Order: sequence, then C-alpha cells, then structure tokens
Amino acid sequence: MAEAKAAVRSLFDHLASEYVAQREREFSFVSQKRLVLEMLSGARGRILEIGCGAGYTLPDLVDMGFEVDAIDLSEQMVARASEHVRRHRPGASCRVATGDIERLDFATAQFDAVLLMGVLEYLPSYAQAIAELARVLKPGGCAVIAVPNGASAYHVTRTMYRKVRRALGAASGQASAGNPCLPWQLDGDLAAAGMRKIECAACNFIFFPLKDRAPRLSDRINRLLTPAARRPSAPLLGAQYLAKFQKT
Repeated sequence: MAEAKAAVRSLFDHLASEYVAQREREFSFVSQKRLVLEMLSGARGRILEIGCGAGYTLPDLVDMGFEVDAIDLSEQMVARASEHVRRHRPGASCRVATGDIERLDFATAQFDAVLLMGVLEYLPSYAQAIAELARVLKPGGCAVIAVPNGASAYHVTRTMYRKVRRALGAASGQASAGNPCLPWQLDGDLAAAGMRKIECAACNFIFFPLKDRAPRLSDRINRLLTPAARRPSAPLLGAQYLAKFQKT
C-alpha cells in the first residue's frame, strides 16, 4: 500500500505543472465542477476537499460561504493550490495541506460537507477511505463524490479492448487512468458506512476509441450530450459518475 501511494504521489507531483497549464480549461473538468458545486449548493458550514489538486474548486467553495480545508497527497499540488487561493481569494478562510484520505488528520464529526473528486480510483480498495470520510462528517452532513464510471460505454469497451490485446500478447497501447468504479458498488459501500444517496449524475460523455482517434468529434459529442447529465440513462454513457450522499 505504501508503495502504491508513493507512486500516486510521484505521478501527481510530476503532473502538477500540466494541471496548472491545462486542467482548469478542460471541458470535462468544467462540467464535473459545475455538477459538484450544484450538489453542494444547499450545504453550509465547514467543508473538506480531499484530493484538491491545483485548487481549482477552492475559490468557488469560499464564494459559497464555506470554511474550507483541503488536502492532497502531492506536495506539488498543495503548493499550487495554496498559491491559487492566495491569488484569487486573498485572505480567504481556506487551509491547504498534505494529507492521506485513509488517515485523515481531523477529529470525528468535524465537517458539514466533504468533496472528493478523482481520488478513490487510485486506491486498490476504498473501504478505509470511505470509513474515514464518514468518520469526519457530521451526522446529517453530505459528501459529494466523483469517480471514473466503470459501467460507462467508454470504460467497458476500453477495458475489453485492453483484455483482448493482452490475450493476443500485444501491448494495449493505452495508459491506465486508475481503477474505474462501478456506481452500484460505490453506492452500496457508502450505504454500509451509514451514507444515504440523495442524487446522482454523470458527465464526460466520451466513447472508445473515438476519444483517441477523433478528439475534436469526440469533444463535440461530449458537449452535445452534457445537458443530459442528470437523466436516468446518463450513468450508462458518462465516463464520470457523481453522487451526493448524506450521513444518517
């Protein structure tokens, strides 16, 4: 486990400059951020963002009136997130530090809300992470979680392609993007931890291999389908699954 976390930390330390240059402008991230902020719109008080990256949601959380704590495993990401907050919301009530989702350095029932985007897929198992998330959340508080959707058309076909390539003894030619999660499995694990699902959505409507072969066409299709993010069929198409849970 320690080696896996060291690898993730090294990966995002390396990617920090790329995130600063590109991430905030990517349509997939903009769509995801819009949805999670909508899901948090009724919450108030103190919020913890786990895996804050370069901090591109932090000014929005401050503007919504939250008292913000944010952590990330990568020291490079924390440095950039701190600078982003200082530049865009000087004097804001926002603390940024390194931290580990499986060992949160906060007392029990400290937060009214928790935000978690793009973290669970980098863990071999997320049982301990969910237990920690539930521990630091106040009763009645909410958690908004975004993960790669393993049930989506993109991830199903991409995974099948990789398996066939391996069976034929050939390299897949596709870099791993973490371990996609199955929505119903995530929902069940959260329910077992005392978290009730309130709502869900999907975004990043991409398809394999179109995303790699014709990126401009893929982007147009993604933009066309994005308004359907909250429809019941969205989790079958959107490569990113988002859900809001309440601690019972």
